[in-house]
Amino acid sequence: MVYPDSNAHPNPVSILAPVGSALLEISIGQSIAWQVPGGQLELRVLDVRFQPEANSQLHR
Repeated sequence: MVYPDSNAHPNPVSILAPVGSALLEISIGQSIAWQVPGGQLELRVLDVRFQPEANSQLHR
């Protein structure tokens, strides 16, 4: 997941997108069910590689 102005990843999911907002609410190992046109996906948080707030990067 990325901030809306980031282009650092090839397939970013914005934290402001509905799915990004939903994923912000869960922890590593937890999952959510997400409805897509073809059915339902289970999205699981496997890892958090970098968290700006945890590294005192509070201002963007």
